[in-house]
Amino acid sequence: MHRIGKAFLLGMATVLPIGVTVYLFYLLTFGAERVMGGLLRNVLPDELYWPGMGVGLAVLVILLIGLLIQMPGLSLLVRLSDAAMKRIPLVKTVYATLQDFMDLLAATRKDSGAASPVRVRLWDEVEMVGLVTDPDYDDDRVLVYLPMSYQLGGYMLALDKSRLTKLDMSVEDALRHVITAGIRRKSGSSGPPSSRN
Repeated sequence: MHRIGKAFLLGMATVLPIGVTVYLFYLLTFGAERVMGGLLRNVLPDELYWPGMGVGLAVLVILLIGLLIQMPGLSLLVRLSDAAMKRIPLVKTVYATLQDFMDLLAATRKDSGAASPVRVRLWDEVEMVGLVTDPDYDDDRVLVYLPMSYQLGGYMLALDKSRLTKLDMSVEDALRHVITAGIRRKSGSSGPPSSRN
């Protein structure tokens, strides 16, 4: 019976991440196809519409928006709409949270001090892995985000720079290390993430 339970848990650990990823991808593509495909069906004759054109149009629109908002005049319009969204009660909370999350993801792609992985010494021999989100918080301290394992949450702390040690790992690897509580590691690696000076 113990072996059956272990095999079931192993199967769940294999199937669940794949299943959730495929399901989320399906929801995104189905939603894009439904909305953008509906717009295309109103414009194009039935014989010219092919399934999947809605997803293609959604990707194209997102790409065009990304290119257009880099233009000086339109960037001002984006800032004005951003300010308007942040004035609407309730909407501003959801909007600002999503915006900050996307900014964090964007920061992981940049080679900058923002969102850099660090080892944080809290006291004595207790350390945590965190991300520096504001390296210029004040003269002596930086803002560090400490994510929690197996949860979408964490703590934002203003910490003295002397408590931090830079880690020789990418932001993605640091987040994966913390969120999975360090259980999954690359083959051949052991111990905590290595530091760099």
